[in-house]
Amino acid sequence: MHDQKISVDIDGILLAMTADLDDARYIAFVSFRKDGTPVSTAVWVVPFEDGYAFTTDPDSWKIKRILKNPAVTIQASNVRGRPKRGSVAIAGHAEVLDPAAVARVREAVRAKYRIMYRLLIERSDKKAAKQHGSATAGTAAIKVVLAPSGQSA
Repeated sequence: MHDQKISVDIDGILLAMTADLDDARYIAFVSFRKDGTPVSTAVWVVPFEDGYAFTTDPDSWKIKRILKNPAVTIQASNVRGRPKRGSVAIAGHAEVLDPAAVARVREAVRAKYRIMYRLLIERSDKKAAKQHGSATAGTAAIKVVLAPSGQSA
């Protein structure tokens, strides 16, 4: 596990990425209530396009909060969402992905978390497919694009 921050300048946009997020089994995803109170949730995460992504229920509070305020932080954590020693909270903005991207995120999550995915998620996928005609029905995905370097939380 790496605790080192890596910055890459691409077309004048400074992207801050950490190796510990790439390797993390869980991240603490922190979104904010209307009154500014932070809410931390441990989620599985995969590198995705120009950020990091995870799946969630489309009716989750995470979705509702980021639709009102897309500002978030993410940090490598344990299964309970407690930050890992030496990890850094990084500011970013979150967005809800379209259905085609949801399918790609689900496949990336399935590939990274093979056994755990089979044990915890696959049954509900099969149930959703049977009820709704699609294994992706009832699933949303959130992508976090990291803020430029120097805007860590």
